[in-house]
Amino acid sequence: MKDIGSGKIHFYAPDGTQLEIKGEIVIRGNRVVVTEIIYFNGKPNGARESNFPLDRTVVYWDPEVYEQIGYE
Repeated sequence: MKDIGSGKIHFYAPDGTQLEIKGEIVIRGNRVVVTEIIYFNGKPNGARESNFPLDRTVVYWDPEVYEQIGYE
């Protein structure tokens, strides 16, 4: 199973709300860590890291370059 790469997640909170976040994703144990790049005036200025439980999260991976050209 893939455990690191770019993509987006859908997090389903216990109160029924849904959160969608895009960024760099790392799966560590039973947690999903998403790092979002923060832009200021069109330039990267920092990053925000968010932690979510794996059992309430759906991960949608972006295809990597080698997957797009047919190599796996």
